[in-house]
Amino acid sequence: MLCYGVGPGTQVGSYEVLAFLGNGGMGEVYKVRHIISQRIEAIKLLLTSSDRSVEVADRFLREIRVLANLCHPNIAGLHTAFHHENQLIMVMEFVDGMNLGERLARGMKLQDSLEYTRQALSALEYAHSREVIHRDIKPSNIMIDNAGRAKLLDFGLARVTSPGARLTSSRSLLGSVHYISPEQIRGETMDARSDLYALGVTLYELLTGCLPIQGDSLSAIIRGHLETEPQSPSSLNHGISRSLSEVVLHALKKNPDDRFQSATEFLAALGTVRLESGADLEMTLDRTLDVSEWHTPKHDSAEPASHTSDHGALKYDKAVLEDISLQLANYVGPIAKVIVKRASGSSSSLRELCDKVAQEIDSENYRKSFLTSVRKHLRASGEF
Repeated sequence: MLCYGVGPGTQVGSYEVLAFLGNGGMGEVYKVRHIISQRIEAIKLLLTSSDRSVEVADRFLREIRVLANLCHPNIAGLHTAFHHENQLIMVMEFVDGMNLGERLARGMKLQDSLEYTRQALSALEYAHSREVIHRDIKPSNIMIDNAGRAKLLDFGLARVTSPGARLTSSRSLLGSVHYISPEQIRGETMDARSDLYALGVTLYELLTGCLPIQGDSLSAIIRGHLETEPQSPSSLNHGISRSLSEVVLHALKKNPDDRFQSATEFLAALGTVRLESGADLEMTLDRTLDVSEWHTPKHDSAEPASHTSDHGALKYDKAVLEDISLQLANYVGPIAKVIVKRASGSSSSLRELCDKVAQEIDSENYRKSFLTSVRKHLRASGEF
């Protein structure tokens, strides 16, 4: 975090750094203000300390060139790019808001889930029409600004294809394992329909609060994408209609030929669902989706904050688990609730639970930040 001596108050080229926003596999992102125009923007600085620095640099440059040819209200736009002290820097539109994973962790209405999905599909429809495949669609790569507009981010894994061409996956798995398509896993040719699968996973998650494919290991999740048919979303959330559930499952077909063939088709299907569902769907639109209802143990209000059950497993206060899930979601996305639930059933103390879920965070610095954020609960339980 905060490489190259960059931090609030420092200057990078013609930009004053205001705040650190986050990082990923390729670069660090900062909120900045252009010194002359005073416009608030975001810059991404390329990380060069990786052993794969040449590959990362090529990917970073490709992202710049891809974004330079995209202009859509639901895609965070590129403003410019330049070199500063031998560092390649991308200047982007600053999106003031939170990513879709963070938004879900705070509770989401059904109408918002559908609207954000439609906007993401509109962005994909546009990108695909220009032969751009994103290849890393997931909640953390979809920002929701303060006006409620979805913005697709991070085209670092994107590829531009010639008309009619399909990409062949590399031996390494690209993107996030919970959202990658079966054809990506098998190393087969892939096209825009892989993005639609990933967005189908995302929509499933928005509607139910959980992922369609789960597992205790990387291999189990990969096997699930290839072999397991997801549970119907309507069986997990009775507030959604069967027809909407069928649309989501159609997007998650294992064979790309059985899925929606384009973002346009996916959009049309969602539009049909809204008309078909009528009053039934309209009645559910004002219902806030509380994912904690499905992922945290139920407690009687008279019960203490935590206690040992008859089976010896420690139970925890619902509000504590919700806050730990919320803090963890900042680093791993909405899968946080599933991780915390699993850890709560196998931990003998709150400290052990926190240590277990922290291991799901790749960055050591971020693990420390997470543990700092949940320290108050350890103090309250007498474990700190």
